[in-house]
Amino acid sequence: MKNIQKPKESEYDPEAARFETDKNLKEKVIASLQANSLINASAIRVRVTDRIVFLEGMVHRQKERIAAKQCIKDIFGIRSVINYLTYHTDYTE
Repeated sequence: MKNIQKPKESEYDPEAARFETDKNLKEKVIASLQANSLINASAIRVRVTDRIVFLEGMVHRQKERIAAKQCIKDIFGIRSVINYLTYHTDYTE
């Protein structure tokens, strides 16, 4: 009887899988923000941790802040969007 070797299974690394998922989501979020003409994507920093997206930075108006969250909220895989974007108002001293 022949000794048949099973193909070596790659070990599943959940930490590496999570990092890869977060990296892919970050790329999708950035691409979506850049594709929206109402948003200055260069002023927005994107962080993704455990499929939670954090938007940080300063935008020009409240409409731009809202548009940034709206344009990415339906990307598959995102659990939540935390919008830390700020904007300048006339009432700020």
